[in-house]
Amino acid sequence: MTRWSCLPAFALAALPIALTWGLAGRPVAIPDGAGNAIPCLSYTPFRGAQTPFDESLVVAPAQIEDDLRKLAAGRIRCVRTYSVDQGLEQVPEIAARHGMTVLLGAWIGREDAKNRRQLETAVRLANAHPKTVRAVIVGNEALLRRERTADDLARDLAWVRARTSVPLTYADVWEFWLRNPSLATAVDFVTIHILPYWEDEPVANADAARYTVETWRRMREAFSGKEVFLGETGWPSAGPMRQGARPGRIEQARFFREFSRLAAAGESPPPINIRREDSLAAGETGLDYNLIEAFDQPWKRMAEGTVGGHWGVFDESRRAKFPWAGPVAAQPEWRAYLAATEILALALFALAIGRSLSFGRWLALGIFAHASAAVFVAQADAVIISSRNALEWAIGAGGLALGIAVAGLASFGLARGFGDVARPAPVAMALFWLARPRMISLDPPLVFGLARFAFLSAALVQTLGLLFDGRYRGFPVAGFIVPAAIFAAMAWLGGGGQKSAPAAGESPPPINIRREDSLAADPQGRALALVLAAGGIAVAVIEGPANHQALSWTLIVLLLASPWFRFRIR
Repeated sequence: MTRWSCLPAFALAALPIALTWGLAGRPVAIPDGAGNAIPCLSYTPFRGAQTPFDESLVVAPAQIEDDLRKLAAGRIRCVRTYSVDQGLEQVPEIAARHGMTVLLGAWIGREDAKNRRQLETAVRLANAHPKTVRAVIVGNEALLRRERTADDLARDLAWVRARTSVPLTYADVWEFWLRNPSLATAVDFVTIHILPYWEDEPVANADAARYTVETWRRMREAFSGKEVFLGETGWPSAGPMRQGARPGRIEQARFFREFSRLAAAGESPPPINIRREDSLAAGETGLDYNLIEAFDQPWKRMAEGTVGGHWGVFDESRRAKFPWAGPVAAQPEWRAYLAATEILALALFALAIGRSLSFGRWLALGIFAHASAAVFVAQADAVIISSRNALEWAIGAGGLALGIAVAGLASFGLARGFGDVARPAPVAMALFWLARPRMISLDPPLVFGLARFAFLSAALVQTLGLLFDGRYRGFPVAGFIVPAAIFAAMAWLGGGGQKSAPAAGESPPPINIRREDSLAADPQGRALALVLAAGGIAVAVIEGPANHQALSWTLIVLLLASPWFRFRIR
């Protein structure tokens, strides 16, 4: 009877997880955007492994044709480009065939020879397509990157102005325009970037759209003698939180829609009359602002982490992430995630099949298996969207496999009773085995100890990275929460023995020693745990209470460190 009770227990445990995934896939009502057209979108054509860092790459005309056809079908009448090489010089001609206009970008960097080629090509294209090229953007964030000075850019603009009648501008983050106001005399209109997520003090989701409009208005006041064009604004659909700024599909849709409503309601500046003879109406195809960006660009993850590759209105596969009106789902593919969760949960649960357990024990195992499986599916998704090279794929897959193995061993042990679960060997023992693997047999406590040491070390590396180079790093909560909870439970509730590390020159000690002695015999583990705990708390303090991802990470590292900081109650 007790063996067959596993089936209803597994089914009952599946219900909360099914509900959780279902809620993730439930469409959420968001106020519609204004109109049904986007004035202009940043466009780069790279797909898959293509990258602008490959100087030999030339994007095929058919690829650009396919992209612009899709954008035109979505009532997008303008694209902004950033360079005029690697196939992008074909954009004006192809855009003209689809009734689109182009804000033509020339990439300006440190190398004068490359800059001259960019400018020469931009002039040639602007003069060849005067009705398509609405303006030439001479340089993008070169001041921010410290690759050019304002005087350098003024000379570049003067060189172009002498060779074309097309309006000229330079584009940079709004703060760099304030630091270099003299550059405004060299342009026909000022082009600014306002990205609330990337601000030095990140702007929370609820305030992001209005912050963008208010900053835009401030810039108009600062440059009252010039038109101020919003050349980039947007919100990412994936990536880590920055304080209260949370990426996500729903969050991205909400930002774009709210911003478009504010613009249409007259809270933004009027559209710029870039070409007097054929200016376009605001809210239809006017150039009052440009959104970043058309398509997700995986290559940007190399410099900016996960978030860099997820700013597109369309994903990497050229599928729209959300409609301009109607509800939006955070996880449209939730059924596939649920199926993967059930398969993995069944595998973890099956490790106990064949034992005679009470319904309560089966239910506990089912809940553990489903919760762990759901986390591992989320971790696999994170590995897919964040891995940038073979090394990161290997680390991500290895961490996932190790976490599943730990959960499997814990599931098998739980079926026998928590008191019989072998507790992990100390860090000192793990280090001793790594140095002299032939001297100690690889038994369950040592396997758990090695796994715990691996997760402790990885968590410490990640925490130090967040503290000292955290701008582009994420919080790998899904990759650590299950092992952290298992190891903490083993330390606090388990009853099995634990190994103690041998002194130099001594033989390995017996396995079974008292619990309170085992921690005292592990100074290496205590030191590692102390640094990890302190770092985790510092991450939470730096990010603030609004960043629930950072708070979750702090909880995880404290769980990992907790076995070394137990107090015996007498």
